[in-house]
Amino acid sequence: MPSPFMGIDIASRALRAFQYSLDVTGNNISNVNTKGYSRQTADLAQTEPTIFYSGQRISLGSGVTVATVYRARDMFLQSRRLDAQAEQGRLDTLVTNLGQVDSTLLEPSENGIGNALTSFFDAWSSLASNPNESASRSQVQMAGQTLANRVRDTYGRLQTLKTQFRSEIETTFDNIDQLTGKIADFNAQIRAAQAGGVTPNDLLDQRDLALQELSKLVNVSTHQFSDGSIAVYTGQVMLVDSGGAIPIPRSYDAAAQTVSNGQFTYRIREGKLAGLFQTVSAIASYQSQLDALANNLRTQVNTLHQTGVNKLSPPTTGLNFFNDSVPQNGAIDFDLAPEVKANPDAIAAGTTGKAGDGGLALILSQLRDTQIASLGNKTFNAYYTEFAANVGSVVDGYKTALSAKTAVLSQIDAQIQSISGVSLDDEMGNMLRFQRSYQAAAKMLNIFDQVTGDLISMVR
Repeated sequence: MPSPFMGIDIASRALRAFQYSLDVTGNNISNVNTKGYSRQTADLAQTEPTIFYSGQRISLGSGVTVATVYRARDMFLQSRRLDAQAEQGRLDTLVTNLGQVDSTLLEPSENGIGNALTSFFDAWSSLASNPNESASRSQVQMAGQTLANRVRDTYGRLQTLKTQFRSEIETTFDNIDQLTGKIADFNAQIRAAQAGGVTPNDLLDQRDLALQELSKLVNVSTHQFSDGSIAVYTGQVMLVDSGGAIPIPRSYDAAAQTVSNGQFTYRIREGKLAGLFQTVSAIASYQSQLDALANNLRTQVNTLHQTGVNKLSPPTTGLNFFNDSVPQNGAIDFDLAPEVKANPDAIAAGTTGKAGDGGLALILSQLRDTQIASLGNKTFNAYYTEFAANVGSVVDGYKTALSAKTAVLSQIDAQIQSISGVSLDDEMGNMLRFQRSYQAAAKMLNIFDQVTGDLISMVR
């Protein structure tokens, strides 16, 4: 037969279960604004029934208990979020960084290279019309110096940005290692907790939050182990295994978007790190295009200018207008030739040395409309205009892609929130339900207590 105190035991178990459920609900409400928190639910289960004999074998329920407290989590949505966040991190980095690159070009404005190119050829045209005027030669000298300065300064600003972003790559490597170290620490704590029979929901939430932060930096995938720990990968690079965190390889090729440990090479597809790699690669490409512009200006202008006769005393020929060397150095040191920089009379307007000969200056001014084979059969102005416009259009393209990816991420977050987020309305409903259940169990306990008391009185 069941114990006469069984009812008290059933009621007390119910009180404990409903009290625990109220505690879980209160914890949910307390963490409604906690970043990364997943709503928790007390899973109530029947306890083992009591078996007794009364002419036959009878099973009598013995009450309720809290089997476990689980967190509401959709792992498929979490995986989608990691992927979307990694791509958003890449696009956001590109929009921000290439936006800075676009700003360094100062286009369109009076301070850009495009305006300087136009003024340069205009100055030669003016000299062709007034070959005997010193002011016209000075104007050519000033226009050439301005053009050289702007090409060189733009290249220098790009170099400064490239150095800055390379430094940011190293910082990102550090941040990745810090986060993987945190994840490895959480792995150890979760493994220990689960070995003790505890479901460490709070630690799991904190580890997931660290994973989300990591996914902003690199594309992340995970593998779950039976002991509760996880392995973390970016592509084929293992960052966390059962033994702990593994530092990310720091030898990289920005153009190929790869990192290497000296033995194997791995591609980084997404995240801030991929965006930084693409930024550095893009800047290198832009610098190469400025190098092509500077070297072709040297070649085309100098080749013609060397045939002219200047106004030095005595007049000389064969002088360069822009500085030059073999091999050519590109935009990094683009400048006027020393003779032209020192004296505008070193500038040649004609090829005969006669007064009024402005034929060479006219030919040089016509370079404005000359298609240069090594610039893709484009004129200097068209080449540079296309270059500057391409930088802007690339940024606009990334902005559009970022907007679309942000919308996707917001949709995923909304889906996650509907599953894992805390709803105050729902929790208040749960609290009222568990409160009523607790009150009923308390009344049941009171009744069983009275019945037991009456039974004891009868025995006496």
